Amino acid sequence: MPRGGLIVLAAALVSGAAVAQASLPVQGRWAVSQERCATESIEFGADGKFVSTLDEDATRQGSYRTGADRIVLLDEAEPDRELALIILDLTATRLVAFDETIEADRRLVKCR
Repeated sequence: MPRGGLIVLAAALVSGAAVAQASLPVQGRWAVSQERCATESIEFGADGKFVSTLDEDATRQGSYRTGADRIVLLDEAEPDRELALIILDLTATRLVAFDETIEADRRLVKCR
């Protein structure tokens, strides 16, 4: 393959990975059920901030970023520790992720 073709192929792969990374549709409020949207939820803002009341003992807030298969949370209370939600299934209305914090799956629905 000519050198120019390799450069174009490499650029396409890099830009494709960036699009996949940026295209995870997680913005909005997610909860265990519609009934719990007001009390136990996690909200991902368009500004890269999150607020979570999923854990009974504390409210977590900070920033987040998405990767190809995960949501990485940076809690303001623990700025040197990244927490990951590893996405197992994601649709427009359902988010199933392994939560490293509780070492278990979280099955969430998108709040209306």
